[in-house]
Amino acid sequence: MSERKTYKKRLVIVGNGMAAGRIIDELIARDTVKPKSGHSLFDITIIGDETCGSYNRIMLSSVLAGTTSAMSIIQKPASWYAQQGMRFMAGIRVTQINRQQCHVLCANDERISYDHLIIATGSRPAHLPALNQNIAGVMAFRTLADVDTILSLSQTAKHAVVIGGGLLGLEAAYGMAVRGLQVVLVHRSAWLLNRQLDEAAAAMLARVMTHKGVVLKLAAQVARFNGQIRVESAQLTSGEILPCDVAVIATGITPNAELGIEAGLQGQYGIAVNDFLVTSDPHISAIGECAEHKGKTFGLVEPIWQHCISVADRLVRGMQTAYQNTPVATKLKVSGVQVFSAGEWLTSPEHRAFIFVDSARNIYRKLLLKNNCIVGIVFFGDVRDGQYFFELMERQISVIQAMPQLLMGRRFCMQLPSMMALPMNKTI
Repeated sequence: MSERKTYKKRLVIVGNGMAAGRIIDELIARDTVKPKSGHSLFDITIIGDETCGSYNRIMLSSVLAGTTSAMSIIQKPASWYAQQGMRFMAGIRVTQINRQQCHVLCANDERISYDHLIIATGSRPAHLPALNQNIAGVMAFRTLADVDTILSLSQTAKHAVVIGGGLLGLEAAYGMAVRGLQVVLVHRSAWLLNRQLDEAAAAMLARVMTHKGVVLKLAAQVARFNGQIRVESAQLTSGEILPCDVAVIATGITPNAELGIEAGLQGQYGIAVNDFLVTSDPHISAIGECAEHKGKTFGLVEPIWQHCISVADRLVRGMQTAYQNTPVATKLKVSGVQVFSAGEWLTSPEHRAFIFVDSARNIYRKLLLKNNCIVGIVFFGDVRDGQYFFELMERQISVIQAMPQLLMGRRFCMQLPSMMALPMNKTI
């Protein structure tokens, strides 16, 4: 009696970034059969326009600074996909989704058919309203290829301008300063990391960056880049001219949603998905920075990992695990300094603020309370117990009993309920 052949569904993943890498891990983790030929349920094809496999994009700044090698951050080399029985199409861009015939068209004219499609195309730097951005030497800081270009330019460059005072901009500025360039960082807000830190904590960060040789231009914007063949300077809206041989734009992100939107999928900022990451086409899911859930898009790792859990549960186990956009703590390491931020970060009249400052050691800890519950956390330099306070905030536990010594940390808050004894929030 011949063995009956099991039909495997054709699963196509467009994108080979961190979200794509994680969804593959989640699919494999749920495969109880795990045959030698690959996944037991799917024939998986991954198509990405970068030439290498999935890598840890968070570590790009370390590669730029020279503290980590490019090879060490690659999580899935091309050989790994082959070993898993998957087809990996690297350095190839998908140009069109044909929803009627269920296939994607690639730039090399190849058509790849799917039973289910996952769009994980990530994001690109947000648009900068400045003239002459297309001249040589003006570039983004999002990929390993960007790092290679910056490193190549840095060998002969003397002056650099970085636009953007978020994490990517700060790390790009630090990385080039470490390599000996004279770096000016331009940020349109009045202080750095203005979506995670208040003005006092940001002032400490500014001192750290200045100490590392980065000149800060705050509450400033670039109006244009000057140069005939390549960039020679950046001109601010104030008229000030900053000489530069390289300019790096790191001003936030814009979802790469065009592929889905042009195929007729719904979405305003990204590709709209429901609570289970399904788009307006039931045969297509979207995850990561290209997705839009209830009008919001994503730039942090934690919610994207939850996207992958929800999709993997649905595709492999048939489980409807809803994604919930819950508060997420921001944990950063900026130029060697730890930052922890969650909830509200700016003090308002409705808040009761508990603040500890040690200027000599660059330590700042602030808790914001409302109705005796924590609603905001800003820690700089010393982030110990940040997660403990975040859990108190998530569960909205009254901290009135620990008011005098609250900022001292968990060991001094013994009056409060133990986290081990508290009912856990529903996780996904």
